[in-house]
Amino acid sequence: MINYNVASKTYDHTREHSDEIIARFASRVSFTATTAILDFGCGTGSYLNALQLAFRSRCCGVEPSEGMRARSAQKSRSMDVRPGDHRQIPFDAEAFDFAYMTDVIHHVADMALMFSELWRVLKIGGLLCVVTESHDQIQARFYNRYFPSLAANEKRRYPEVKAILQSALTSGFIHEATEVLSASAPATITDQFLRNVEEKNYSMFRLLDEREYADGLSQLRKDVGRTFERVGAGDSLIWFRKLAQQSGCTEPRDDASVAFGAPVARGR
Repeated sequence: MINYNVASKTYDHTREHSDEIIARFASRVSFTATTAILDFGCGTGSYLNALQLAFRSRCCGVEPSEGMRARSAQKSRSMDVRPGDHRQIPFDAEAFDFAYMTDVIHHVADMALMFSELWRVLKIGGLLCVVTESHDQIQARFYNRYFPSLAANEKRRYPEVKAILQSALTSGFIHEATEVLSASAPATITDQFLRNVEEKNYSMFRLLDEREYADGLSQLRKDVGRTFERVGAGDSLIWFRKLAQQSGCTEPRDDASVAFGAPVARGR
């Protein structure tokens, strides 16, 4: 099990919000000072802080790690970040206009319970965005070649997009769209990326066998500056809405998938 109180000490060294994902949020949500936002699994609050600075909205978060919550408090005392997880979101029913999670769903033990809680705290008409990676995107990560078991490990952890859709729809949400953000630009092994791996600021590196991790890290150090011309990884943004009545819909919209080509920074 990953100790996020320990991980929080270096988590912000190379982990920031993605401006592209913030822009995608803003393209569907009309943020104002009265917009109530929930970041489920907010970590150190990087996305919440960016949204608060940009829109002065009411920014709230749920995060089980005390260390992560302490880091978020250092960013802004105006953010309301509370302990909690998928079993209980510690906010009132119909409290939020918009809820999202960035690279969190693979940590959730019970998606059905999580979506039920998110349904409860969202207002009628409220939007939910799940930011994750499809299995195809996981397979396309350029650094898989350095860690032979990484892709298979990650595909066991990450629920497939279809499973996420089914769970949310069963909970009563309507599927509005799936945006595929493709990191199509060349990828370079930078000093910053190497530091990320060295500090294990991505949970996947904390789960590797120590020999495999050490061997892969050694090769990465030798290849600093190397560029990979074809990179197909990226993010998937799955959009849902809570309507006044549960729809009973069990199938995603056939016309709801949209692809974009902008590169995106990774989340947790």
